Amino acid sequence: MAEGNRRRFIFVLLAGMLIFSAGCLGGEATQTVSEQPNGSTAFQTIGTTGSSQSTPVPTSSASTTGTASTEVLKGDNETTSTATETSGVVKITFIVSVPDYTPENDSVYITGDFNGWNPGDGNYRLRKRDDGRWEITLEFRKGTRIEFKFTRGSWETVEKGRGGEEIPNRVLVINGSASYEFMVYNWRDHVEDVGSAVHTIVGNVTTFEMFMPQLNRTRRIWIYLPPDYRLGEKRYPVLYMHDGQNLFDRATSFAGEWRVDETLERLFQERNFSIIVVGIDNGGGRRIDEYSPWRNEAYGGGGEGDAYVRFIVETLKPYIDSHYRTLPNETGIMGSSLGGLISIYAGFKYPETFRYVGAMSSAFWFNPEIYDFVRNAPKGPERIYIDWGTLEGSDPSEMIETNEKMVEILKGKGYIEGENLLVVEDRGATHNEYHWSRRFPEAVLWLFGG
Repeated sequence: MAEGNRRRFIFVLLAGMLIFSAGCLGGEATQTVSEQPNGSTAFQTIGTTGSSQSTPVPTSSASTTGTASTEVLKGDNETTSTATETSGVVKITFIVSVPDYTPENDSVYITGDFNGWNPGDGNYRLRKRDDGRWEITLEFRKGTRIEFKFTRGSWETVEKGRGGEEIPNRVLVINGSASYEFMVYNWRDHVEDVGSAVHTIVGNVTTFEMFMPQLNRTRRIWIYLPPDYRLGEKRYPVLYMHDGQNLFDRATSFAGEWRVDETLERLFQERNFSIIVVGIDNGGGRRIDEYSPWRNEAYGGGGEGDAYVRFIVETLKPYIDSHYRTLPNETGIMGSSLGGLISIYAGFKYPETFRYVGAMSSAFWFNPEIYDFVRNAPKGPERIYIDWGTLEGSDPSEMIETNEKMVEILKGKGYIEGENLLVVEDRGATHNEYHWSRRFPEAVLWLFGG
């Protein structure tokens, strides 16, 4: 071959290789999601030809709905979709198949750490498709890691596994706009006799209904009386607690109980420690609204917290003080997550009422207005207990940071750690009733000087 022809041949060959290579490198990435036999979700980002493959595995953590899955690429129902986003915000479409026995008139919802785990949030109701499946498209920032489940509007109707078992939270890392398909195998109210499980109440625990004029609603109230209540005329401090259905009885709880009754029975035997505890059921789908003093526009909820606290101060507490032998000036308030947020708010809004405040794993991030509210409050409660776990939520660093910020504000107001402020960081603890129940004895003893 002549030298000139040979050079032209090499040039054409190299050019062709470059064009082919550019086509590979410029190809679109795809995302593959596979569903585990137990209903959890595995995920993987698959790069284009010639690029490296990355498999992000989430750090296992838990919310009030269970433990996150860390399984990757096992099981069936695998789907593939194309990422097409051009900005930091991407669209994810969830397509859900549900059991044939699902009631015709019921709706399907998605709930997760992105909406405060509200199981019946109307903003997260799926649309029923012509093929019988359900669909919703949501926007997330690229790189976000979410945990979620599907419900029919309440935790009594949350999804369950193929064999009716509890399943971990579904987990997904958002790496691009995509469509994912999911299978709900069972609903809780179909595989469990909801409301009639084994009761675990010990000691003197009773309930009654009370109208909430500040919110125009009715709510179940729980009251625990100490073992020696009927033995004399002694008066007792009172602790008001949120999420009443999760405090005393496994049959009424969603993800386990706090074991408040078992703990106080034991503390009475061991240390002669006795208080009255008043539990207030949460409002179900209104929980976020009632436990948040300010509205969070991004989540479309909140803003009824002040009315909820006024119910306790103006209606519930006067009733309890007039019907039971209480020490009216020895009153505390305690809760977890949004219950911690509303407890801090109550303590600084009504410090003359709530001398003791317990805030566990508080969701201060939902209402950042709480920081200035506390900072500018002229007076606060006498004692504050505040804690968090190191493995809470989809971003544990956020939980730690937002709670540490509150601690610094409290110290700036003159609270001294070890004297009128107790701060507990629970290494390895997640966001659920199991860990709150474990920390409850220390919290209640310290707050009430047991």
